[in-house]
Amino acid sequence: MKKTVYILLVALISLSSCNKILEKTPDGQITLDKVLSNRDRSKGLIDVVYGEIYTQRDQISFVMNPFDCLTDNAFWAATYDAYDWHNGTLSLSNPVITWDWNSPSEQLWPDFWRGIRLANNAIKYLPQSTVLTQQEIDTWVAEARVLRCWYYMHLLEFYGPMPWVEEPFDASFKDWAGLTRPTFDWIADKISSELMDVVQSGVLPNRQPANEARHVDNGVAKAIRARVYMLNASLLNNPEHDRAKWQKAADAAQDVLNMSEYDLVPMSDYKKLFVSNFTDEIPEIIWRAWTDNSHINNTNCVDVGSYPYASINHVWNCGESPTQELVDCFEMTNGAMPVTYDDATRLKVTVTPEAAELGYSEAKGGDPYANRDARFYVDILYNGADYGVPYNCTQNYIIETYVGGRNGFNDVISQETQRSCTGYYSRKDKYINFWGPDGGYSKMGVHWVFFRLAEFYLNLAEAACELGDFTTATRALNKVRQRALQPAIEDVPGYQANYDFLMGRIRNERRVEFCLEQGRFIDQRRWKILSETNRFVTGMRITKEDDGTFSYERRKIRDYQSYTDKYLVLPIPLEDAKKMTGMTQPEAWQ
Repeated sequence: MKKTVYILLVALISLSSCNKILEKTPDGQITLDKVLSNRDRSKGLIDVVYGEIYTQRDQISFVMNPFDCLTDNAFWAATYDAYDWHNGTLSLSNPVITWDWNSPSEQLWPDFWRGIRLANNAIKYLPQSTVLTQQEIDTWVAEARVLRCWYYMHLLEFYGPMPWVEEPFDASFKDWAGLTRPTFDWIADKISSELMDVVQSGVLPNRQPANEARHVDNGVAKAIRARVYMLNASLLNNPEHDRAKWQKAADAAQDVLNMSEYDLVPMSDYKKLFVSNFTDEIPEIIWRAWTDNSHINNTNCVDVGSYPYASINHVWNCGESPTQELVDCFEMTNGAMPVTYDDATRLKVTVTPEAAELGYSEAKGGDPYANRDARFYVDILYNGADYGVPYNCTQNYIIETYVGGRNGFNDVISQETQRSCTGYYSRKDKYINFWGPDGGYSKMGVHWVFFRLAEFYLNLAEAACELGDFTTATRALNKVRQRALQPAIEDVPGYQANYDFLMGRIRNERRVEFCLEQGRFIDQRRWKILSETNRFVTGMRITKEDDGTFSYERRKIRDYQSYTDKYLVLPIPLEDAKKMTGMTQPEAWQ
C-alpha cells in the first residue's frame, strides 16, 4: 500500500525537505555532498520520483474505491469515500479522496506536488553527482523531466492550470502569494515544449525494452503531451471552441499514432492488456504500472468463495459493481445500441429493432446479454456468465446474479458487501485463477495501464470530429471498433454523417473501451456532462421464476449529489489556499 504523508506545498517544493527523501545515515543526518558522491544515493534521486506514482488503481480513494466508483460507470456499497463523494460532501476542508487511517489523510494534491518537487531535485542535483556516468545523468534527468510533466498532467486533470515550477525553492522562499494560475493554454504549451525538447534530444528510446519497461520513454512523453492537449481543447477549458486547440490535440494524437513501435493487439489478445506479466511485450501498451494489482480480485470482484465444487476463500468485497448505464453502452454485434430510454428515470426502455433481431429482450424469459460487443464479455460478469475454472479445479464457475443465486442481488447499499447491488461484477482486470482450494492460486499478474494506443485513436477521432473532419474521425474510430470485431461506424443501424451522431458514438466508444480503467472520471469533467450523468445510477434486479426462466427489473440504486459545477474542478485545499492567495479557486468555488 502506497504510503501517504501529507505535506503542505511549502514542504513539497522547498529545498530544506530534500534530505527527507534520501537514505539516512545511522544518526538520521546526511549532507548533499554525501548523496552526490555515492552512486546508490545519487540514483535515489530519480528512484524517488518514480516512487510517488500511483501504481494500484484501487488504492487511491479510501478502502479500495477505484475512481470509476466516483462516476456513473460503477457503484460501491458502504459509507466510505464513494458514498461521501456522491453525497455532495466535497468542500474546501474536505477533499473526500483520502486515506482516513493516515494522518493527515489527504491524497492527490500533496502527492502530485511532491512528485514535482522530487523531479526538480533530480533535475538540479543529478548533474552534480561525482560518481555517475554522463549517460546516466543525461538519461535520468530526461526521465525526471518527463515525470515532472506526468505530475503536472494530473494536477491539470483534477485542479486546473498550475504555476510551472522548475527549480527547488530555497528554504527561505516565502512568496507563496506571488504564485498565480497561468492560462490552461499556456501551461499546456509549456508541458508540450518540455516534452518535445526531451524527445528531440534523442536521450530516451521511443520504447523501453521489456526489462526497462518501468522507465518512461519517448512514447510516454508523447502520450502525456497528447492527453494534456485533449484537456486543453475540451469544453471545460475551451468554452469558446478555439479550433487551434483542437488542431493541437489532433496533431499530438497523430504524433503518438505515427510511432511504429506501437500497435493495437487483436481481440484474441485483448485480455492480455490487463492480465499479463509485467515483462510481457504487448505492442498496444505505452506505459503501465509495475506493481502487481492481483489483489483487486479480492477487493473489487465476484465472490468465488461460493463455488459449489471446492472450498475457496471468500472475497473481501465485490467493490466496483458496473452500473446498468455502463452495460447499456455495449452495442449488439450488429452495431445497434440495445435500448433507448423512455424517460429520465432510465427505468423504462424501448429495445431497438436491430437489437430485438439479435434476441435482446428484458421480458420474462428473455436474454439481454447475448450477441453483445466482444468487450462486454471481457469486462462484465453478468447473470449466466461462464467465469471459467478456478485454480486446481475442474468445473466451471457460472455467475448467478438473480435474487437467491450464489452471487445474488443485494438490496442493502449502506454496508460492505460480497454481493453486487447492481446485478453485475467487474471482470476486466480480474482472473478466476487467482482463487483456488485451500488458498491456492495461480498468479498471472494485473498491471494498471496508464497509456495504451487505443486512447490516441479515440483522441484523434474526437478532435477531428470537433474540427469537422468526419473522414479522419470515422477512420480513427473504426480502428478501435474493428479491433473489437464491431462493424464500421458507417454500417451501424441509424448511421448519420453528422457531428451529433458521430460525436455521440465516439464518446460511447470511449466509455466502453476504457470502462473500469478510470478514464471516465476525467472525461465526464472535460465534457461538462456531470449534470446529465451523475444524478443517480441503476442496476438490474433479476428473479428466477418457478419454471427456471428469469424476470428483469431495472432499479434505481442511489441518488447522487455529485453533479454540480463544484465537482468539475477540485478546489485548492483550504490551508494551502490561505498561503497561496494569488491562486484563484475554480469559478464554482469562488
